Amino acid sequence: RGGIGVSAVRHPEGVAANSGGPNAGGPNGGGPNGGGKPASDLSPDILLFDSSAGAMDIARWLGERERGRVACEAELEAALRRLAERQWDLLVVDPATQGAIDVVTQARRRNRWAAVLAALAGGNPDLVQRTVEWRIDGLVFKPFERAAFVSQALTLAQRSRERRGLEQRRVLAIGAHPDDVEIACGGMLARHTAEGDLVRILVLSRGAMGGDVNIRLREAHEAAELLGGRLELGDLQDSRIPDSGATVALIARTVGDLRPTHVYTHALEDTHQDHRAVHIATLAAANGVPNVYCYQSASTTVDFTPNYYVDISAYMEAKLHAVAAYCSEGDRAGRLHPDSIKATAAYWGRFAGYKLAEPLRIIRQRRFSPEPTPG
Repeated sequence: RGGIGVSAVRHPEGVAANSGGPNAGGPNGGGPNGGGKPASDLSPDILLFDSSAGAMDIARWLGERERGRVACEAELEAALRRLAERQWDLLVVDPATQGAIDVVTQARRRNRWAAVLAALAGGNPDLVQRTVEWRIDGLVFKPFERAAFVSQALTLAQRSRERRGLEQRRVLAIGAHPDDVEIACGGMLARHTAEGDLVRILVLSRGAMGGDVNIRLREAHEAAELLGGRLELGDLQDSRIPDSGATVALIARTVGDLRPTHVYTHALEDTHQDHRAVHIATLAAANGVPNVYCYQSASTTVDFTPNYYVDISAYMEAKLHAVAAYCSEGDRAGRLHPDSIKATAAYWGRFAGYKLAEPLRIIRQRRFSPEPTPG
């Protein structure tokens, strides 16, 4: 299934524990991948792409039994718009409908766990052969018996949702201020989103010391959306974030809700007191999370020693777009300049043989099956 490419300098096995992003509008908030609850906590979502007269009857049959979302489209453009709304667990498609293969391709691109049930009218051998070559998960012939069809469709949808719940990485990136996360690990988050993972960004303060709070919050929401993440905002006092108490409670609440498999946070080797405090609080609040990493921020010192590198060569543009959302900081923030960001990524990439990379220091890393494919 592929995974986030990594190189672990001090860990020869180079294992990237495979765990658990999303533009607004996904299930339970967050976007196409969903930024809310883990997939296993939600009812399956089913999309039908069928132009036949009985398609709406099929949708109604499923809707009577299924608590999740059931939608039916007969036109290609409408179906593609539906696919952009969320990660559908099951696609029921009539292969004879114009554009069927395009819909199947897009469904799997947006959700690699999506199941496909082909509903064929008649037994044309050539059409059956072409349909099987699409690597479908089930095949039924019209007209079919209602109860048997509904049972098969719901079984496939539930299996898809269960696989997604087991394999999908749930990622929590924690920053003290707006823009911390985007600068440090925006490429990683864009890659998580592209691979179908849940991404949540927790910003602990409103960044009052860096400018107008309302503007910065608007920029933070825009940046999170560009990375495919769901944004959560705390209201701790900028430059006075404590390393215990309220900070630990705030992080722990999000950890309890998301149940992340990966957490990214500030490093201790940092000149900003808020960053050091967030590092300490994260280790306390996320002590049950299997994979915890520290990232390099703009104020990290030379004592930061990464031992894990993520290939973001294909995701630099996404990172730059997210960072550019913070336009209110203007020229005074040289750390936001694209040249600076790309130069930093190129510097770290050379240690792992990547063109561009983001560095991490491993706090805790456990295997999470199935293993991703390095590179």
